Amino acid sequence: ASATLTGVALAASLLEVKRFHLAPVGEGCSSSGEFWEAMNLAGARGLPIGFMIQNNQIALDTFVAGQSGVETFGDKANAMGFPGWTIDGSDPVQFFSSTAVAREFALAGGGSTLIHVETMRGCGHAHHHDDLYLGSPAGNPPGYVDRDLVAYWESKDPLPTHRQLLIQHGIEEDEIQKMEDEEKMFVDSAREEMERMPWPIPETVTRGITSLHDADSQSTRIKRIKNQSQSPTNGPVEVGLTTMEFSEERSAWTMARAIQNGMVAIAERYGRSTVFMGEDMEIAGAFGMNIPLKNAGHSDLLLDMPLSEAAIIHSATGAALGGMRPIAEIQFGGFAALAMNALINNAAQLRWRWGAEVPLTVRIPLGAKTRSGPFHANMIESWMINDPGLVILFPSCPQDAYDLLVEGAALPDPVIFLEHIGMYGLRGGLTGWGDSINQDVNTDSVNKRIDSGEQIAEIGKAKIIRGGKDATIITWGAMVHVARHAAEIVVAEGIEIEIIDLRTLAPFDSAACVSSVQRTGRMMVLQEAQWSGGFGHTVSSRILEEAFWALEAPPVVVGALDTPVPFSPPLEDHTIPDVKLVVEHLRMLINE
Repeated sequence: ASATLTGVALAASLLEVKRFHLAPVGEGCSSSGEFWEAMNLAGARGLPIGFMIQNNQIALDTFVAGQSGVETFGDKANAMGFPGWTIDGSDPVQFFSSTAVAREFALAGGGSTLIHVETMRGCGHAHHHDDLYLGSPAGNPPGYVDRDLVAYWESKDPLPTHRQLLIQHGIEEDEIQKMEDEEKMFVDSAREEMERMPWPIPETVTRGITSLHDADSQSTRIKRIKNQSQSPTNGPVEVGLTTMEFSEERSAWTMARAIQNGMVAIAERYGRSTVFMGEDMEIAGAFGMNIPLKNAGHSDLLLDMPLSEAAIIHSATGAALGGMRPIAEIQFGGFAALAMNALINNAAQLRWRWGAEVPLTVRIPLGAKTRSGPFHANMIESWMINDPGLVILFPSCPQDAYDLLVEGAALPDPVIFLEHIGMYGLRGGLTGWGDSINQDVNTDSVNKRIDSGEQIAEIGKAKIIRGGKDATIITWGAMVHVARHAAEIVVAEGIEIEIIDLRTLAPFDSAACVSSVQRTGRMMVLQEAQWSGGFGHTVSSRILEEAFWALEAPPVVVGALDTPVPFSPPLEDHTIPDVKLVVEHLRMLINE
């Protein structure tokens, strides 16, 4: 929460909103790397936020000596470059005055502060933990808390001591009693209201996963398994027809150019309410992706972040909650591992937990054929599929890259935009496979839709990019083009393959896939990611629920070898599926 609030403070700073932010945590939480990464960002950018570490003397069962080696937690502010101090947490006057000073300091442009509050927790970490902490009335367990320390802090209980202070300053006891009675009434009333609330209706748990979809219920799954239908014999795309068109014109865009121009379109649409944030953003960005933004006059929207993926995503989430529409970048796919808590446990769950809109887009370059090796080229879509709440996009061509990026930025959801570096066109306009996939990109269609309030036309919809009748390949990203080349080879053998490009992985267009497989009777799911645990198995299982009885051969999932991502070109080429492998699987599939 403190890391996310740092992002809310970042939004206030960028939007020039006079607002102070207070981020209190316990001493246990202060050991988290994300807390320190948030403080580091706040110190580097002079954000209007006060961090507060409440030292409860023990975090669950871990004593302070096991948490920190400094004399006081307030001393740690020095490393962050802003002031810090220690107060007695049992003194409400110190508490109020310190918070007021931190607020005044921040709003005057001084930046961040750290307040260390020395206090003690009077009960267990949770009440089921009371007996272990304080001891059972029966004597077993005896409790491990320091009794003298408890007695010391009990003698400093702020309610009676502050009551006495008010009396000494001339406040009438009747007035104090009136305040105490009023507060007790509020607490009792709130508790009674909560106790009267009914438990939620179980079926509502599926609602509001993203703005685009609810989760399937168990009854929905059972219904579609029991009631399998048959699709029409003829599909929407003529057999043998390819719908993905490429261009050799000098004006045609590479994949990289489409993404760059999509970012420019986003900057021009949202202006100062957006920010492009990540590592190495202000000079050029990784692969020079930010140069068109600078050339278009949007340098002020570029923000260099500390090299901390967790801080980037937490603060981008906070900025989205704070009124902005940030475009964050994780520089390589493997680096996303460092941001998983921020993505999965925070950004993805906010809509479902309390109805928050989080208009955040996270660009993640990844993929093979760039010889970037482990930690960089990892295919990570399956990492993020298991925990719902993210919209996950993976375009395979420049037109889709532009459309999906611009549409994704218009959503009120956290969007993961996976962009394959091997398809950027960095090698003289060619992909890492030696293909030209450049296109004449239509920018008007998607922008006019958003202008008219329609927003969504491409996200969540798969595309049939080649019509066929003998088998269906379902794929995404760079494997779309591997599938295309494989289909061109087997057509000489009288085999017509239908290819579906998912484009959106979550929520994925199962209806289009089911319809195709029911018509062709055979299915291959092709992924660049390692075979084990890959998203392809989820896709295959979902389609089988409605298309099993239409199958004429066992379905197959084709993926990379179950090895780490190699750096060596021969090793990398050997691990990922190629055209030859896909052709071999297609022949087996047809001849079953």
